[in-house]
Amino acid sequence: MKRLAAIFLFLATLLYAGPSQPIRIQQPTAQVSQDPQSVTVYVTRTGKKYHRDGCRYLRQSRIPMSLKDAKANGYTPCSVCRPPV
Repeated sequence: MKRLAAIFLFLATLLYAGPSQPIRIQQPTAQVSQDPQSVTVYVTRTGKKYHRDGCRYLRQSRIPMSLKDAKANGYTPCSVCRPPV
């Protein structure tokens, strides 16, 4: 019984201790206007959206393309990674 109480006390301490460091929430950065010809975005083989490098939707395929070409080919920006418009 003492062993069970010790385990319960240990788990309760972990639950109520709280985070050791404050949680930081990253604020969205302001998008800077750049030359659409020099900005590289990524598209997939089957999708109709263009993405930033590192977007979770680029796991299967990622084809680099200029922002200008992506817009000209009818791609629209991803609402998850929010690439330049």
